Amino acid sequence: MIAKLGRWAGGYLELRIQGYGAERFLNLLKSGDVSFWGVRQKKDGYYLFMGLKDFYRIRPLLRKSRVSMRIVARMGMPFFLHRNRKRKAFALAVLSFFVYLYVMSLFIWNISFEGNWHYSRETLLDYLETQNVRYGMRKSGISCDALEEGIRSAFPEVTWVSARVSGTRLLVKLKENEVLSDLPEAKQEPCELIAKNAGVITRMIVRQGKAAVAVGDEVIEGQQLIGGQLSIMNDAGETVRTAYVHADGDVYAKTQYRYEETFSQYHTVTAKTGEMRYGAGFMAGSYRFRVLLPYFGDTSWNYVTDLTQVRLFGDFYLPLYVERIRGEGFVSYERPYRQEEKEEAAKKLQEYYQKNLMEKGVQIIENNAKIQEDGVLWKVEGIVTGEEQIGTERYLTEFEETEENKE
Repeated sequence: MIAKLGRWAGGYLELRIQGYGAERFLNLLKSGDVSFWGVRQKKDGYYLFMGLKDFYRIRPLLRKSRVSMRIVARMGMPFFLHRNRKRKAFALAVLSFFVYLYVMSLFIWNISFEGNWHYSRETLLDYLETQNVRYGMRKSGISCDALEEGIRSAFPEVTWVSARVSGTRLLVKLKENEVLSDLPEAKQEPCELIAKNAGVITRMIVRQGKAAVAVGDEVIEGQQLIGGQLSIMNDAGETVRTAYVHADGDVYAKTQYRYEETFSQYHTVTAKTGEMRYGAGFMAGSYRFRVLLPYFGDTSWNYVTDLTQVRLFGDFYLPLYVERIRGEGFVSYERPYRQEEKEEAAKKLQEYYQKNLMEKGVQIIENNAKIQEDGVLWKVEGIVTGEEQIGTERYLTEFEETEENKE
């Protein structure tokens, strides 16, 4: 892209070479370090492109190879300006365009992040906003060293960061630590473990405290599982004192979750008509302009848009966006559910509840669902059976804290 722009700025010619020494002339151009491109052979000779500067150097080579040369076309900025030298308004518009590019090159119009996995793009952009680094700011107002130091201080999981300004783009590269920087502190407050859900105990491990239930017991929500109150006995079996500890352990139980959802016998469906509609848009700042091909009819449309920021070359971004719009026609109507559609809805409902429970740490054992007809309605009823850790902490607020208990 940059090479093409340089050729256009300097101007170039399309030449036609004729004669028996045409191949020798091309070899002389190569050996003479003359730049040319796009060589192609036709019935009436060889055609190629050459820049203006090199064109003025080839006269001796033409005489030496005894070929004739003709200029087929003149292209590039010098010829363009010469052809439009009397159009003052056009010349002013071209000059204004280059002035606009220069002014835009002084600001940041694109901010990119690479290597961020733990911290989202929105989180990093919010931090840059607190440091007065945002879209549309002057490039001279950015201190990359200060920005790198600030990101390392604000985000402990970032072990390495590099920030640089290229063109009108601010690029921030990160490397995050895959190991947690801080280990959670052990809790010491006296507490007991109680059941957060009802179920049947399947397995348990007691690390600290006294077990209040056993494997196979059926427990209800809120029931004590591991106690945090320990009685200290003497040799005679008498209670000497009571110690309060932070109960700790893993208690797993077989639990059940019920769900149901009701549907109407009729539902709205859509069908594609096969009609397409296209359009384009242009956005600059808060201003947006859109154009769609006209359509005369009652068809509804689903539109998909693709927004692309204008980039001249490399990292030279502009605060301009081009929008491509594609519409697909459809019609809507109501009809009764088919049996296979009811089964598909039941299956999706099963998967939805199962996914939610698995995200909460429930290991699914069984998931059954059935369809019930109820006149103008129908519903899906299901039961999910799983195994999960049901212990949750409840702190002991009233206890006698003596010097012996502290020990």
